[in-house]
Amino acid sequence: MFFDYRFWHFLTRPYELASQLQTGTMRHFNRRLLIVFLAGIALFALREIWGMGTEALTSLMTTMTTTDYIIARYASLAGTLAWSILYIAFHIFGVALILSTLTKIPYRQLVPLQVLIAGVLLMEKAILFIVFAMKGQTVSLSFLSFGPLAVTVMDNWYLILFMNQLTVTSALIITLQYRYIRGFIADGRWKEHLWILIALHVAMALITAAVAYIPFDSLLNSLFGGGF
Repeated sequence: MFFDYRFWHFLTRPYELASQLQTGTMRHFNRRLLIVFLAGIALFALREIWGMGTEALTSLMTTMTTTDYIIARYASLAGTLAWSILYIAFHIFGVALILSTLTKIPYRQLVPLQVLIAGVLLMEKAILFIVFAMKGQTVSLSFLSFGPLAVTVMDNWYLILFMNQLTVTSALIITLQYRYIRGFIADGRWKEHLWILIALHVAMALITAAVAYIPFDSLLNSLFGGGF
């Protein structure tokens, strides 16, 4: 039996997708995969062109000649496009591999799920971009996360960055992944897999916060603004 891979349909019915993958043959998946990649690349490019995420380079670019500035902007855009591909690929194929290792579900069965997840992450970034573009400025903390609340009660910036990774979208993604994985689990170990998902997201939030904690502004100024 054949069935079509429909992004919006299965986004609200991940358990149905899991069931159909075990009994049928999926069609039009590569088309949806390509659309997610192209949409993600376009979104990252728009954010870069608007200036979102380039704050660390602003002080350096203002001292450049016009030619150097144009070259730097193109180089920054090229880097952003490369990062967008790596970002989407990791959340689709990398996370699918991690989940396969943890849950013993075949890797190829988890990739369709992660395409849905990548789409959700891109929608979150699109919402943030639209709001920031309308305001004409950006902030380091997401209004969809616990970051703004954490900054009012915490002084530790690393913990604030960690809380900033715990968003409404994170809860939605865990729910989607859990409902999907339940479609493959027949031994009743649902709670165990829920805790695995939560632990994985917490671990990734800790790693992301650690990377965000690195003072890239100071490093860039040290490298290009006068040495160490």
